[in-house]
Amino acid sequence: MISSFLSKLLTTRQASFTEDEIDIFDLNFSMQPLPSLVDFQKEITDKKLMERLGYLISESIISHFKKRFAIEEKKISNLWTNLFDISGFGKVEVVDMTKGRTILKIGKNNFAKLYIEKYGTQKEPVCHIIIGMFKNLIEKTSNKKVEALETSCIAMGNKVCTFELKTIQ
Repeated sequence: MISSFLSKLLTTRQASFTEDEIDIFDLNFSMQPLPSLVDFQKEITDKKLMERLGYLISESIISHFKKRFAIEEKKISNLWTNLFDISGFGKVEVVDMTKGRTILKIGKNNFAKLYIEKYGTQKEPVCHIIIGMFKNLIEKTSNKKVEALETSCIAMGNKVCTFELKTIQ
């Protein structure tokens, strides 16, 4: 079943999928299987590198939205979240947003589910790429530096992946 957000994008011609390219809001995207990201993370074993990849992915989306729609970064959050939800990682849910602290969760995190299927139960959280994405989103919408931590992870045997982001500046 196609998501309502993706359906709206296609209907309003804000997204196109051709043999040449995938375009959403005039930004080129690529489609890659999640197992390749899982395997890449396992191979490089560098948490910060995967976090940086997620950060840069989010950065390119937010920068494009800011230019394309001439809207403030603070107002980009809903659009960003809708795109994340159709990205294949899972649907993000805001658990809590208080001053300087945000808690997000993904109940059906496909990245973590694939990680546990391929490599067994992990001792530490594995969603570094998602941490980078969330960190960039909160930094851009709050204009403050953020410290991010995955506090529960499906790959560790938890029911959901939970992320805590705190502003540090």
